Amino acid sequence: MSLRLKMTLGIGIILASLILAYAFVALRSQARYQQDLAKHQADLIATAAARGLSRAMERGETEVVQAILVRLGEHDVLRGIRIVDTDARVLRSNRSGEIGQTLSQAPRMAGGSMPEPVWDFQNQLVSVFRPILNGPQCVSCHPLDRKILGFLNVLVSFPAVGEDISHQWTVVILAAVASLLAAGVLIALFFGLVLGRRLDALAGTMSQVEAGDLFVRVEEASSDELGRLGKSFNTMVERLAEARRQLEDRHAEQIRRAQSLAALGTMAAGIAHEINNPIAGMQNCVRTLLKGNWDKARLAQYLEMLREGLERIGWTVGQLLNFARESKPQVTRVNLRPLLRRCLSLLGHELAAQQIATSLHMDGEVSDLLGDPHQLEQVFLNVLMNAIEAMHNGGRLEISVRERRDPRFVQVAVADSGAGIPPEVLPRIFDPFFTTKEVGKNTGLGLSVSYGIVRTHGGYIDVESTVGQGTTVRVDLPVNGG
Repeated sequence: MSLRLKMTLGIGIILASLILAYAFVALRSQARYQQDLAKHQADLIATAAARGLSRAMERGETEVVQAILVRLGEHDVLRGIRIVDTDARVLRSNRSGEIGQTLSQAPRMAGGSMPEPVWDFQNQLVSVFRPILNGPQCVSCHPLDRKILGFLNVLVSFPAVGEDISHQWTVVILAAVASLLAAGVLIALFFGLVLGRRLDALAGTMSQVEAGDLFVRVEEASSDELGRLGKSFNTMVERLAEARRQLEDRHAEQIRRAQSLAALGTMAAGIAHEINNPIAGMQNCVRTLLKGNWDKARLAQYLEMLREGLERIGWTVGQLLNFARESKPQVTRVNLRPLLRRCLSLLGHELAAQQIATSLHMDGEVSDLLGDPHQLEQVFLNVLMNAIEAMHNGGRLEISVRERRDPRFVQVAVADSGAGIPPEVLPRIFDPFFTTKEVGKNTGLGLSVSYGIVRTHGGYIDVESTVGQGTTVRVDLPVNGG
C-alpha cells in the first residue's frame, strides 16, 4: 500500500470518527433538548392549572376542581392532570377512573417533599409534581400543622425522538460519506500536487543512489520537513561519494602496488641482464689486457669496448633513477620544431638501419611551450624508440604537430606502421616495469617515465593502436605550462 493511500485512508478514518462523534453528541443534545422542552411545558401547564384551581379549592368547590381538570386534560400535549396526596394516592383526575388509585411510577413522597420528574420513555411521557401548600384559607378543611397538602401532577408527552434520531443518523451518515469522498479526493489531489511529487522525486533519487549513482541530488527548494530531509539526504550522499572515492583510490593504489610487485620479478631479470652483460664483457676485456702487451690499435679497441659497457650500465641506471625520482621541470620557453628535429637526428642511425621513412609536419604557426626541454626530449625519444622497435622490416614514421585554441594545447602525434599493440596489452603500456619485449632488451620504464613527465607538465598522453596496421601516440601539452 502506497504512502499516499495510507495517508488518505488515515485522514478519512480520523474525519469519519470526528463526524460520528459530533453527530452522536449533537443528537444526544437534541433528544435532551426535546425532553427539557416537554418538562418545561409541563411546568408551565402545572403553574397555570394551579392558579385556576386554587380559588375553587379555597371555596371547597370539588365539582369545579374536577371540571377544571377535565377541561385542561383536553389539551393536545397534556396526557393527564391530577391531584395526589403525599402518599401518591389520586384524589382528583381528568380521568375519573384513576381516582383513589396510587401512582405506581411516582416516587414516594414521604415527609411531604416534592419528588423529581418521572420519565416514561416507553410511553414518551414526563410527569411533574407541583406542591399544594397549606394556607390560612385552607384551615376549614385541613389541619394547620400540615405544610404541604398534596401535589398537582401533570403528564406531558414529548416527541418520539427514536424515529427522529434514526432519521438524523441516516442524514448524518449520508453526509459523512459524501464529505469523506470529497475530502478523500481533495486530500489525494493535495498530496499528489504538494507532497507526492516531492516524495516521488526523493524515492526516485534514493533508487538511483541504491543503483550506485552517487552524483544525483534532491532539490532543496523549501525549508519544511521534506526540504530538511532532502538536505540531509544530499549530505549523506556526498559523504558516501567521498567515502567511495577514497575507497576506490585506496583500492586502485593497492592494485597498482600489486601490479608493480608482480612486474618486479620480470623487471629485475631485465635489469640484471642489462647490467650483467656489459660487466661480463668488461671483465673479458680486462682479463685480456692483463695477459700481455698490446699495440695501440688493439688497446684502443678494448678501451672503447670498456667505455661502451660503462655507458650502457650508466644509461640503465639513469632510467631507473628517472623513474624513481620526481624531478621538478626546469621551465623555459621551448620551440618544438628544433626539439623534434634533434630527436630524429639522434635516432638517425637506427632509422636508416631499419629503413624507416620519416616525415615531420607542423600545422601552421605553432606556439612555443613552457616546459623543460630536456624532459620533453626524453619523452619524444622514448616514443620514437618504441615506434622504431615496432617496425622490424622497414616502415613509415610520421610526426605531426597542431595547436588547439580552446583550451590552448599543442598536440604532437607520432604514428608508425608497425605491428601494433594487442587490445589486452594496451591498457598496461604505461604501467611501471611492464614490457612485451624479451628479457634483457627493455626495462619497461620508458613509457612510464614519459607518462609522469607529461602529467607533470599538465598534459596528457594517449595511445591508439590496431594490430597489423600501426600505432599512434598523441602527446598534448598546454601552451602556458601546467
